[in-house]
Amino acid sequence: MRALLGAAVAVCCLLAAVPARAQDAAAIVAKARDQVDSGNYADALRTLSALKSKNVPPQLAVEAGLLETTALLVTNADAASQACGRAIIAAGYDPDVARDLSPKVRDACRAAAKKVRGERVAGDKATIGKLEIEAPEVAFQPVRLSTTVENRPAWLRMVARVESSGIEGAFDVPLIPSDEGPLLGTLDPSWIRPSAKLSIKLVAQDRFGDLNEAVETRKVDVPAAEAAVALGTVPDGAKVTLDGQVIVPDGKGRIAAPAGKHEVAMSLTSGAYAEAEIELSKGEVARLALAPQAPSPSRALPWVATGTAVALGVAGGVLLINSEARRSELEDAAKEREPGTDLPANDFSTLQDIDDERKLFQYVGIGLLSGAGAVAVTATVLWLVPVGGGSSSSASIEPVISPGFIGARGRF
Repeated sequence: MRALLGAAVAVCCLLAAVPARAQDAAAIVAKARDQVDSGNYADALRTLSALKSKNVPPQLAVEAGLLETTALLVTNADAASQACGRAIIAAGYDPDVARDLSPKVRDACRAAAKKVRGERVAGDKATIGKLEIEAPEVAFQPVRLSTTVENRPAWLRMVARVESSGIEGAFDVPLIPSDEGPLLGTLDPSWIRPSAKLSIKLVAQDRFGDLNEAVETRKVDVPAAEAAVALGTVPDGAKVTLDGQVIVPDGKGRIAAPAGKHEVAMSLTSGAYAEAEIELSKGEVARLALAPQAPSPSRALPWVATGTAVALGVAGGVLLINSEARRSELEDAAKEREPGTDLPANDFSTLQDIDDERKLFQYVGIGLLSGAGAVAVTATVLWLVPVGGGSSSSASIEPVISPGFIGARGRF
């Protein structure tokens, strides 16, 4: 029974010790405050030294650090910054912990903040990796950023601070943890202006802002083109045109182009040719596969011969029809008689003229039909000859006109 009673008393004393220590610390800080206010800086430093062996609550630790800084600025200025550093750490690394104090104290704490905050990442044994940038192929294309942080504490934030010659001012892009591990961020395409020069800084932050200077700075030059066509491997000697203008692809087979509709063509030294239409948007790199093909051999000569045969046949047929009409006209004229007599109504010369026209139409019509037949035979031969089977310069067709004959002569 006595043992249980003794244990209970010990627990009560232990529980009472925590608020008692807090009360002792508060009393020490209050005393030091009065001493600083009255100008007894050396006494204040001796009073505050009693806190080093105590577990001081953060709020009291902040005030104690600021009181010590104020006193040291008078007695030992070199140590003032170190004292304020302890206040900053106690305040959760707040760089403006001395915002309400004198300018001298604020200056000392500003220097302390730069030091202790700059050491915060290393103090938590975190290691920041390199900034990786996926450079844009054309303007108005999103730029992807990434980095890694080993042993990343929960309070640590990483941002990419971007400055662009095409946009006034700077802007931060948060790098967000991903399932794959790296911290990722993306620059909006509207920021990636043609020919702009980007400066991208990797900056570590906590909830109060930047911890130190940029961890790393990278430069990126944005291409002047707002879109491009990727042709892949371009054969040696190939000629590429964009909207009819000859253009030389870069080493990756890409040609720059503005947004909109375009016609892209490629021709080889062998005569092979291919073309395609494509529509590009800003920031787009469109893949286009052109496969030049040899041009189909010309069949113009057979078509010309066929057309000639048809034309000659039609003309000959029309003339023969006219010849038959003149024959009927001649017979009717020969039968006509003078009224009331058996004498012919038309003299011999009139009948001779009609007969001469008939003969002319007949002979020319027969000649045209003969020529049509000859040209038709020629056309048939041309259609039967395999395309590309011989030299195109060795085949020819020409009309032949002679007395009583109209036709064509061919050479193959």
